[in-house]
Amino acid sequence: MKKVVVAMSGGVDSSVTAALLKKEGFEVVGVTLRLFAENKGAVKCCGGADSAAKARASAQALGIRHYFKSAQALFSKTVIDNFVGGYLGGSTPNPCVECNRHLKFSYLFDLARTMGADFLATGHYGVIKKEGGEYGLYRGADPLKDQSYFLYCLKKEQLGRVLFPLGGLTKKEVRKLAAGFSLPSASEPESNDICFVTEGNYGLYLKKTAGIKPRPGYLVDQAGRRLGRHKGFYNFTVGQRRGTGVYGGARLYVTEVRPGTDEVVLGPLAAAHSSGFALSGLNWLAAPGKKEFACAVQLRYRHKPAPCLVSVGESGAAAVRLEKPQFAVAPGQAAVFYEGDRVLGGGIIEKGFKERL
Repeated sequence: MKKVVVAMSGGVDSSVTAALLKKEGFEVVGVTLRLFAENKGAVKCCGGADSAAKARASAQALGIRHYFKSAQALFSKTVIDNFVGGYLGGSTPNPCVECNRHLKFSYLFDLARTMGADFLATGHYGVIKKEGGEYGLYRGADPLKDQSYFLYCLKKEQLGRVLFPLGGLTKKEVRKLAAGFSLPSASEPESNDICFVTEGNYGLYLKKTAGIKPRPGYLVDQAGRRLGRHKGFYNFTVGQRRGTGVYGGARLYVTEVRPGTDEVVLGPLAAAHSSGFALSGLNWLAAPGKKEFACAVQLRYRHKPAPCLVSVGESGAAAVRLEKPQFAVAPGQAAVFYEGDRVLGGGIIEKGFKERL
C-alpha cells in the first residue's frame, strides 16, 4: 500500500484530497503546519489555530492519522519577511508563491519523505501528467480555480512524487464530494488571499503588525513634477489607480515606485503598460532547449497569458519581449511561462520596460 502525506489546512479542498486518496486505497496521513502563534486568533485560514482545529476534525471524520508540525520560524523568515522586505524595496511580492516554494514543496515535501511517504498531496487545482516518460505540470480543469500559476516553483524532480487529486475537478464538484464524505469542512468559505494580513489590506498590516514607520514623499508625474504627497511609497503598486489622492483631469496610474527617493510616479494608462521585462530566479519544469523561444506568459493570477519571446540569460535570469504591451508589470510578482496548458517554468519580475527590447 502506497503512503501519502496530505497537507491539511482545515479547508474543504485539502479535506476532500485526503478523502479521495483514502478511497483510492492509499495509506493517508494528514499533516497540518502551524504557521502562527496560538494567540493569533484573528488568522482564520491555513496555519492558524482555527484552521488547525478544523483540519483535526476532518482527519477524525476520515479516520486517518493526523499530526501538527510547527513551521512558524520558517514561515516568518521566508514568507512574511520577504513580503515586508519586498514592499520596502518597492516591489509587490507574492506570498502564496513563496509559501509553496519554502513550506509546502520544500519543508513539507522533505518531511513526507522522512515519514516514509511515497507522495505528498495538496488540494491545489493543478494537473501533473506523465507523457513520453516525463512528468509535466498543467492547468487545472476548472478555469476559475486553476492554481498552476502558483505552482511553477515546484522542482522538476518532484513532479513524480506530488499528487493533486482535485486537478480534474471543479469547485462545485469538490463541494459535492465533501458533502458526500460527510466532511465538516463541506460548507467552509473560501480562504483569504493573504492569510496573515488580517487587518483588511496590506498597508495596514505593514504599519500595525510589521511596525513600518511612515515615510512621506511625493507623488510625481512622468516629468518629475509634484502632484501631491503620500505617507509611504510601500502603499502603492504598479498599475494602481485608486487611492492615490490625486483627482481631477485624466485618470492616472502608478507607473513606478522609487524607494530611494520616496517617490511614486503617476502617468496615463499607456505609461502603466510595459513592452517587456527582466526576470530573475528562473525555475524550469520543462527545459526550453534553446536560449530564445516563443511562448505565453502569465503576469499575475487572473492575467490572460500574453504571447512573448523569452531570451534566457546567465544565472537564472531572462529578458522577455511582449508581443503587445501589458498592463501593470509589477516587480516582485511571478511571471509564469506556458505552452498551451503546460507550465514551462517561471521567475520573479525585476523590472518592466516601456521601450521595445
